[in-house]
Amino acid sequence: MRRVLLGLLLAFAMFPFASSLGASDAVQLQESDVHVPECAEVRTEAPYQAFGYTHIVVVRNGCEDTLRCQVATNVDPEWQTLTVPEGETGRVATRRGSPSREFEPRVRCET
Repeated sequence: MRRVLLGLLLAFAMFPFASSLGASDAVQLQESDVHVPECAEVRTEAPYQAFGYTHIVVVRNGCEDTLRCQVATNVDPEWQTLTVPEGETGRVATRRGSPSREFEPRVRCET
């Protein structure tokens, strides 16, 4: 009985964290450091995986041509290249194991 009560107590203590651990936390952006054509959309995701959050920048291409993008964040300022074909969605994981889910994307795309 004591183990059951201890287990319940621990479960309730972890409740605020449990809801955030598996969520992808997608966020729509209106950032000033995101420069993409109007036919494209940028958002971020920060799912909790293994030992921390994975920072992912997502680019959806609604344009009639392939997008060529440079992607970085305030946490990882080194630029990565992302090519997204017409009508598809591309993702770049910029950091794994971050202690924080918060980050700001820097994206520059052109057709």
